This record gives sequence, structure tokens and C-alpha cells, in this order.
Amino acid sequence: MDKQVAKKPRVLIIIASQDIGGPGKGIFQFIENAPKGDFEYILCNFNFRNRTIGQFADEASKKKLNLILLKQRFTFDPLMLLQVRDIILKNNINIIQTHGYKSGVIGLFMKRLYHIPWIGFAHGYIEVGKKLKLYNRLDRMILKYADRVVTVSDSMKKLLKEAGVKEDKIKVIYNAIAQTDATPSASTESIMDYYGIKNLHKVIGVVGRLSPEKGQVIFLKAFKKAVKMYPQAKALIVGDGPDRGMLEEYCKKNGIDDKVVFTGYQKEIANFYQVFDMLALPSFTEGLPNAVLEAMIFGVPVIATSVGGVPEVINNSNGILVPPDNHELLADKMIKLLQDDGLRKSLGLKGRESLYPRFSPSHRASQILDLYKELLAKG
Repeated sequence: MDKQVAKKPRVLIIIASQDIGGPGKGIFQFIENAPKGDFEYILCNFNFRNRTIGQFADEASKKKLNLILLKQRFTFDPLMLLQVRDIILKNNINIIQTHGYKSGVIGLFMKRLYHIPWIGFAHGYIEVGKKLKLYNRLDRMILKYADRVVTVSDSMKKLLKEAGVKEDKIKVIYNAIAQTDATPSASTESIMDYYGIKNLHKVIGVVGRLSPEKGQVIFLKAFKKAVKMYPQAKALIVGDGPDRGMLEEYCKKNGIDDKVVFTGYQKEIANFYQVFDMLALPSFTEGLPNAVLEAMIFGVPVIATSVGGVPEVINNSNGILVPPDNHELLADKMIKLLQDDGLRKSLGLKGRESLYPRFSPSHRASQILDLYKELLAKG
């Protein structure tokens, strides 16, 4: 293989997830904010058993990005290595960037075969179920062999160091939020009307996948207490996932189903922050949640559990932190915000002011580009 660096170096970005979660959003955001002309980017996404392409591939196509779908017959399909090998040889790839354990396996093989610099991204780990725990351990084991590991918080850096990744390989690059992300595509009035929100309501938003580690059941326990003290409270739970049925049943059994609205998955998330009076993040584990940054750009005050990278964004001057799995304290803090318009406004304003330049997309893009240039300079 010709290892001579082209005039415009090429980066192969591999991501297995077909959904547009935090990692997918970060990839699109990076490409949009990186200076044009410095690098070329080729995206690889997995197409499992020739099914309809997922959200990530669909969005990449709409953005007219250079996308290649890897055909996957089963979970660990060795033919995917041959497909990536062909992409590398055909396109003279200079850097490989991976997201997730499946992509990391490919990155490791290609690094060993072709000595191409490899950057692995670690966004956070969901420790629910034996299978996910196994995959997470595999990911951390693989990342030990990457040239650089990018993670989203100091807490994640600590976890990676404990797993054996050398400290000098790890670079903390925070997630970012753009000012334009605070531009809704629908009016406040239309969202309120569609979801039955009245002017008298105070809306508590909960955003994220409906799964155990996100702690929505803790929120509902807290909300049950809060709504007794403040009957005008309404909860809007934005997202979907395996816990939805259980959460809806909890609301029915506890007589709060008329106060809680489940919106399902929403692509246009900005439409919802404009109607939130506060955001609650009751998670048991996080990397660095985009929902917190999204709320802050809208000036929405945040009550969040002190887990993962959350305390690196929220402190008691620009938001409210509570310990995980404590619905009583979460309820007390929500009630306090519901009853105090001035406090909500003050925390929301301080949250928005604290975002930049630390969490700007251009700053994040420049940090990633610096890693590319550092690795290329080493030859």
C-alpha cells in the first residue's frame, strides 16, 4: 500500500449504530464545523442483512456525505474486514476513526495490517445486562491498542485508565452544542396544542432513551410527589426504548397518566426545549449527555444526577445536582424550581452563559483536527 500522505489526507470514520444517537450527532457536527479543504472524510455504517438503511445512513445521504455501507451478515462477520480493507486500499486512507466496539475491532485489525493511525472514541458505557457488560469490556480492551482514545469527560478518562488504557493516549474532548441548535422547526404554540399543554402548566422535560440506566422510573416517583405539591406540573418524556411500556403502566397505576405525556422518538428535539420550564436528568450513568447541553442553549434550567461527566458541565451555580437513585431529593428540587420563577430564569441564564467557548462545535472540531495532524506528523 502506498503510505504517502495525499495533499488532502483522508479519514475513514466507522460507526456501527444505525440510529442517530450522541456519537452520530457528533460525527455530523464535526464534519460540518471542520475547516473545508483540510481533510476528506469517508463514512462507514453497517447494513445488517441488507435491511432498510437506518437513520444515520439516511441523514448522511441527505447531507451528501461520502458514505459506504458495510454489508453485515451476522454480529462478527469477518467479511466486513475485507470490505474495509478494499476501502482503505482504494481510497489511500491516512487515519481511521472508530465509534463503538464493533468498529473498534475493525480499527485494530486495519492498524495492525496497514500501520494506519487509529483513533478510537469512547462515548460512555451502558452497564445493563450481561451482553452489554461483555461488549463494554471488549471495547475497553480493544481501545488499549489505539494510537489515541478520545473520550467525553474526565470521569470517562478515569474509567479508561482503570481498564488499562495509557493516560498519554487519552484525550478528553467534550461534546458540543451549536447556537443554531436552538432554532425550532415548529412554533411553541403548535407543540403546546399538540401535546395538550396549557399556559397554566409548568413543563418538566425528560429527554433520552427509555431504558433502565436513564432512571426515568426515579423521575416518575419524584414527579408523583411533586405534582401533589404543584398540581399545574406536567411531564413531557421525549424518547423511546424498552422501558416505555413499564413506565406508562407505572403512570396508570399511580394516577399520574393524565399529567405525563410520552412523545416517542423525536428527530426535531429543539421543538421541545422551547416548551420546557426545566429539564430533569435522573440517570444512573452518563458519559456527557447532549440533553444537558441542549437544555442549556435554550436557557432551560437543569436538575441532573451527579454521575459521569455531568458535574463537569453542571454545578450548583448554573444548575442543580442531586445524587442518583434519590427520588425524594429530586422531587424537593423540582418543587423548589416549580414554585420559584426567578430561580428558574436565573439558573437558565447562567447555564446558557457557561457554555462557550468550552462546548462550541468549532472548538471541538479544532481539537479533533489537532489529533489528526499530530498522528500524521509522526508518520
